[in-house]
Amino acid sequence: MAANPLYYTHRHSNQVQAACPTMTQERYMEGWDRANSLVNTMIGVANEVARLAISDGIDAIKRAGKYRQKTKQLCNETFRRQEEYEAQHNQNFGDRLKLWLDYLDGTEDEYRRHIFNIYMAVKMALDRHRQTNTELKARIECGRICAELAVGQFDALMADLKEKFGVDYSPLFIRGRYDGPLWAWRRVCDIYVQTDDPKQYINLNDDANLRLAADVLARKLSDSDVLNRIGKHAIEQNLEVARRFSTDEDLKELGVIDENE
Repeated sequence: MAANPLYYTHRHSNQVQAACPTMTQERYMEGWDRANSLVNTMIGVANEVARLAISDGIDAIKRAGKYRQKTKQLCNETFRRQEEYEAQHNQNFGDRLKLWLDYLDGTEDEYRRHIFNIYMAVKMALDRHRQTNTELKARIECGRICAELAVGQFDALMADLKEKFGVDYSPLFIRGRYDGPLWAWRRVCDIYVQTDDPKQYINLNDDANLRLAADVLARKLSDSDVLNRIGKHAIEQNLEVARRFSTDEDLKELGVIDENE
């Protein structure tokens, strides 16, 4: 993946490096820089996809007339945790904030169809089992699946970095883990994503269409071509800012500026 200016501004932890006394400062920083970049580009996108899917679920709850009492409280709690994550994340960008927000805007264009495919796979599975309110249940479950994928992407990235660099960078970037909104949204699922007959059990993991849709989304969330395409569009809209944080070589690699410049 080409370098880009979507970077956190976390301070480094000497305690983490102290756990690996044989590691050079250069090697430690190499791993930190990679984590820094990917938490913004890859994990930021995964979390935005989860937010979009959960928002669809809340809209479905409202259309069904269920947005009240305990459900409303849990939806508000999900949003509160989402806003807390966004506030913590956005403050790291400073004058690059518009670049970051334009990057997130591109996420919806690239991933909306994959969210829909997961929703439809869930709905069709529930319809085959002759369940009621399948549109509502599928929207809510789709939000949970996308949020689980976002958390899984974060954990997998940190595991890969630990294997490569020998350092657990996750404490430095734990604010990027989407477990807060997921916790609250699971409580919503507990209320609505139930079979009509309490004795009936539907294992959605057995559904081939859903497995395929989820696998495709998971692959797309870490697809460097997709992420670079989103980044290129955002940088083109914020080229002056991007030039302050990227070299011309990086921008040429992304195709933002001409090779002859």
